[in-house]
Amino acid sequence: MESYNIQDTIKTIYVGGGTPTALDDDLFLELLKIIKPYTNQVEEYTFEANPESLSKEKLELMKEYGVNRISLGVQTTNDEILQKIGRKHTFEDAKTAVSLARKVGFDNLNVDLIIGLPGVQKEQFKEDLTNVVGLGVDHISCYSLTVHPNTMFFIRGIKEPKEELSRELYDYAEEFLKENGFVHYEISNWAKPDKESKHNLTYWKDEHYYGFGMGAAGYIEDIRYVNTKSISKYNAGEYRDEEEHVTYQDDLLYYLMLNLRTNRGIEFKDYIFRFKRDFLTDHRDAISRLVNEKLLVLTEDRVYPTYDGMMVLDQIIMELSE
Repeated sequence: MESYNIQDTIKTIYVGGGTPTALDDDLFLELLKIIKPYTNQVEEYTFEANPESLSKEKLELMKEYGVNRISLGVQTTNDEILQKIGRKHTFEDAKTAVSLARKVGFDNLNVDLIIGLPGVQKEQFKEDLTNVVGLGVDHISCYSLTVHPNTMFFIRGIKEPKEELSRELYDYAEEFLKENGFVHYEISNWAKPDKESKHNLTYWKDEHYYGFGMGAAGYIEDIRYVNTKSISKYNAGEYRDEEEHVTYQDDLLYYLMLNLRTNRGIEFKDYIFRFKRDFLTDHRDAISRLVNEKLLVLTEDRVYPTYDGMMVLDQIIMELSE
């Protein structure tokens, strides 16, 4: 009997949700060495980075150890706003980081922007998009500001943007990035052709993935889990903080919610293979209404959201779940 080797099943790796490039070079190298045995069959290997901590030395180490994608947390290109929100880099640092990454040989670069930062109205957001497109990056993520309790933003009284402003800025991003050759393939993500994040598509296809480290989330077999954020518990081997046993009905809803975040949408053959039922038969009336409202597009092999549909995904999910 052949033995099961996890190292040969991993297709994507994403290191972040934290900033690994903040590590000193010796610890950074140790991290790369720890991950190395799991990179045998990896197609996409991403490291998150902040502009001020992305040195030529770290880029060369990542290249040597097989990393082929960098995700850079820029947030905004306005230095005054960056300072106000406690970021340590400037836009000049971001330009330097992108230039260094290209020189080292990275051809898949993502930049993160945050919609609704204090002081970022439409004109500033236009400038942010113009600046990051000017960097020549391959992928741009635009996330709406979320303020969690007990965070720095919460304590300082920073509010999440109003829905009207968020929609106005997303509308502009949709138009501007499309004009500049980007495809809007997921609610918050635009990419040049063939530069979509393979790792993140794993989440949005409702496929399985491992999560390692404090606060990491995973989905294996029928269990979704979140690891503890307590370093003492984690070091003591008490990894799991939450576990959810996903039932057949739960999975139907997850599949719907996640796949409809993307321009791929629901593929009928995939749905039949996974759930042994027909999507059109299950949702014919709701699909008809949503198509008429120009929120969904129906083809022979799939149904997928329009841009307007992506912006009101909760409504779509609610109608398809009734």
